[in-house]
Amino acid sequence: MTDPSSPAPDSTRARRLELLVAMLWLASVVAATAQQGIAHHNNNFLIFRSASLHLLHGQDLYAPYPTEHFDFYKYSPTFALLFLPFALPPFALAMLLWNALNAGALYLAIGMVLPRRAATVAHAIVFLDMLGSLQNVQSNALVAALIILTFAAYERRHTVLGSLATAVGTNIKVFPLAGASFAIFHPRKLRVAVALVASLVVLAALPLLVTPLATLLAQYRSWRAIETTDALERGFSVMYHLQLVLRGNLPNWPVQLLGVAALLAPVLVRRERWREWTFRRVYLCSVLAFCVLFNHQSESPTFVIGVAGVAVWFASLERRTRWEWLVFAAVFVGTVLASSDAMPDWLQRHLFDPYRFKTVPLFVAWLEMQRRLWHRPGAAEVRAPRSSPA
Repeated sequence: MTDPSSPAPDSTRARRLELLVAMLWLASVVAATAQQGIAHHNNNFLIFRSASLHLLHGQDLYAPYPTEHFDFYKYSPTFALLFLPFALPPFALAMLLWNALNAGALYLAIGMVLPRRAATVAHAIVFLDMLGSLQNVQSNALVAALIILTFAAYERRHTVLGSLATAVGTNIKVFPLAGASFAIFHPRKLRVAVALVASLVVLAALPLLVTPLATLLAQYRSWRAIETTDALERGFSVMYHLQLVLRGNLPNWPVQLLGVAALLAPVLVRRERWREWTFRRVYLCSVLAFCVLFNHQSESPTFVIGVAGVAVWFASLERRTRWEWLVFAAVFVGTVLASSDAMPDWLQRHLFDPYRFKTVPLFVAWLEMQRRLWHRPGAAEVRAPRSSPA
């Protein structure tokens, strides 16, 4: 006879799976650090650490420093200041802490918008892209976490926290400003606007703690100059594929503007659905995918942001149709596995590398998310609670 106080087998299996996935995430932090911080010194991390010291010494953050690293620093002066705690410890220890921050933030953020079982599924889906971001020692996992945190904070009416998360993300990479659109669902939009502007101003001025005003203004001019140059890039974006199809050198901004209009249209038109938790969460997923698809600087490690959106969307589905399984399979094979050793070399060389094909399945998933935002809700969605799950 079964002890009624003992946990159900399904519950026990779910907890074991949750623990296994968590251990994989933890192991990835250690493994990526050993690979990029001990075996050799990763160039991206060298750039970040050098920028913090250049800020302290009043040097141009955006000038070339070929004796220290190759490539340029392209983040804000504020990020250089915030990165200072990772610039002072020994290289490997600092990288371990940085990777732990990125992985830990994304792991916790996903858990803020999904029930535990669904969160475990999402953690498993996004794992490989998270690992790829760690191996490149970039900030993409942290950026994804900040976008999700913005959404979760606004859902819980933590106005200042949500606005601060958006402001921090914007000072890492500009496109997390898209998270401010979650304020559409907030009942006190003016309060959100004030908190967001205040957060952006305070963070923009924060480097004044270590550098004079004239020097900081010069840093912002240099940042604007390098961002203007990079505005001509297309990366792994929709704009790149339009260029391939149209065989023309079109500017990025009209396509990005159309993307913003397409993103916001169902939210602005279907106001009666704002009360639905599922509607708002699908919009979060759409924003995460949008931030990759219409970002002219997207590269392979950036896809952890978009895949996080797909992971939350797919894990939250209660009854998955064949079409939804097909979309997920396309993303998993054509986007998640596209840059891994699981993909045959000839496909890499002849399809994924020259055509940056990993963008295509993510774009299809984004279109499906947009379709769901437009469609009429079922009875279960109408009755969905206003608040997000704890």
